Amino acid sequence: MLSCSGLVSRACLSVVSLILAGCYTGLSGANDESGPPPPPPPASNGPLGVPEVAPLELDALSPDPAPGGVAFDLHLTGAGFTRSSVVVVAGQELPTTFVSGGELHAHSGPRKRGEYPVFVRRDDEDSRPLTLAVDRSAPRILVPAQVEVDEDTEVGLAIDVVDVADPAALRVHLLGLPPGATWDEPTRRFSFTPDFTQGGDTWTVTVLAHDGESRVETTFDVVVRDTIRPPAPEIIDTEFLDGSGYVRYTLSQWTDDYLDSPGYAGREFTAKIMVPLEVPPEGVPVRVGLHGFATANPGGTGSASEIRISPHDPDNTYWWGYATSLPENPPAAGGAAPDYTVRRILHLVEYVLRNYPEADPTRVHIYGSSMGGAGAMVIGLLRARHFAYVDARLGQAIARNHRPGRITQLSGWWGEPELDLDGGGGLAAWDHMDLTRALVESSEARDQFLFLKHGKDDPTIHFGAAVLPSARTGESFYAALQQLHVGHFAVWDEGGHGIADPVLGDGWWTGSWSPIHGDEATLRRDRAFPAFTASSLDDDPGVGAGNGKQDWSDNAGFAGDVDVPGDTGWEGAVAGAIGRFLRWDGASVVDTVDRLQFALRVHAGDGSNPPAPGYPSEGDLVLAELPAYVDVTPRRTQAFRCRPGERIAWAFGKARGEVVAGPDGSVTIPALPLTDTWTTLVLRRSLAVITASH
Repeated sequence: MLSCSGLVSRACLSVVSLILAGCYTGLSGANDESGPPPPPPPASNGPLGVPEVAPLELDALSPDPAPGGVAFDLHLTGAGFTRSSVVVVAGQELPTTFVSGGELHAHSGPRKRGEYPVFVRRDDEDSRPLTLAVDRSAPRILVPAQVEVDEDTEVGLAIDVVDVADPAALRVHLLGLPPGATWDEPTRRFSFTPDFTQGGDTWTVTVLAHDGESRVETTFDVVVRDTIRPPAPEIIDTEFLDGSGYVRYTLSQWTDDYLDSPGYAGREFTAKIMVPLEVPPEGVPVRVGLHGFATANPGGTGSASEIRISPHDPDNTYWWGYATSLPENPPAAGGAAPDYTVRRILHLVEYVLRNYPEADPTRVHIYGSSMGGAGAMVIGLLRARHFAYVDARLGQAIARNHRPGRITQLSGWWGEPELDLDGGGGLAAWDHMDLTRALVESSEARDQFLFLKHGKDDPTIHFGAAVLPSARTGESFYAALQQLHVGHFAVWDEGGHGIADPVLGDGWWTGSWSPIHGDEATLRRDRAFPAFTASSLDDDPGVGAGNGKQDWSDNAGFAGDVDVPGDTGWEGAVAGAIGRFLRWDGASVVDTVDRLQFALRVHAGDGSNPPAPGYPSEGDLVLAELPAYVDVTPRRTQAFRCRPGERIAWAFGKARGEVVAGPDGSVTIPALPLTDTWTTLVLRRSLAVITASH
């Protein structure tokens, strides 16, 4: 657990006179750990407007049956619910609590045995009714009241359901899982390995069972004991910066043998935290900014709209860690290279979330360029439970594909690649940082969303970082993201290592992309989103081959001169994007056991025509004719999870269809026709229900 000592109180801040006008504009570059400031909110949708209120629909009731002769609470799921919605049972309006656009709770007094019509009333509109049975036999869910587990220790729980009317029809769903926990419905096993930042927390998990006739719920608590307690960071300096809109704290971060190797334990690292002075009621996002190679001090540029954390990696461990034998002995076969640097970063995130109530834990995101870009991808995917979004630029996604000089440098920390020092869980450290492997093996990683930027004339971390295959999986990072249907927006151009494209300049790819601070395509750690792949709007990055303009270099790949347009040796489009222009409306998301839906569109906005033949447009100008055909895969679903092989019905405008869930339970709706107007994608577990309700 972490203390609040050293914090400047809100009251103290309120009496400090600050000039709140002005802003900071940073210089882009490979070692610019502060990164670009948050973009302004995107322009309004104009004549397109916002998505209309969803149709009023009632999907399911729980419990069903309800107990007879006693008062009970009723849980309803559907769509189109508003704060004015009221649940009506047998003509009687019940006290109703609005949970979300897809959930309502109501309280009923005692009722006699029988069947009762139930519907939802929204203003002057009523949903179709469902029938609630009272005092009919129902299944019983057998779970303990509480499950306790230590940090960094796995706990497993098998959940049994008895008195089932139709065992073949039984479905069991878990809601409110702790971040990082999994539920395997075929084996009915809950699994969770909390990390060291989750100790001291408790989650209440709801178990919902449905056997074709009855629907029941119960809960159990997951309690994580706080068993790993590194030294808490301490504030050693506080700076009020005129006109900045934020206060900057310098922190001292002392290590123990969990945050450091035994021989290094006890040393001090420095970090900085920048906290806004004015905070909206909903709180602010948190950004972790990772600097590039050989940066002397942690970044100190803050923002008035988010908390920023700037860790420091003065040893240039590439934000991973190092051998346990250091500094006494060099890495050797049979040794281990744990993720000590990752732990120090997560320790700072935990410190902020526990000590600054304005920090929104659902909107923590991570940014980095160069070494920082590699670190952002590694941490954002391997510890995806903590992050809503990854912004990684100029980063290597496959550690064993680093250029020879970088492999030599990192071998001093991780051991030479052929030594296979254990990075944790029996997997070599070098393979932990093969992110194509991470995507294949981890559902937590596949639920992440990434923004990526690379340069075809980058001689330092060349374009092969995105398009050359992994020796372990045989796939490039771009290919793995596409084939595994992971959410991503990737761009490339003929820029260098922190040097802008000579024709397009910097930031040409969008005028509105802002998934943390924007009004649409917004990302939260606890909310579903659609991953877009195989879009007909995508450009061709190539497959890592040469086009004959440059000879291959082990260090620079096929990079040309960054100042000379069109001389790159990488085949494929000289500049382009994957996943560009595609948006969803975060406020439209409905995610219940019975249904998943969100509004989708192509964002066709303002921009400029290509500056020269063979180049993409700039800003949000869409050149292709619409509709665009796009594969859509729901990710980060909280309630609408599918069994492998389950058939799922979908509707999109007038289109209807069925898809089958894959081995990991994910479903992909192929070639949806997206236009520049909002259309709602609805997924249900029954095609009959889809047909009847649309």
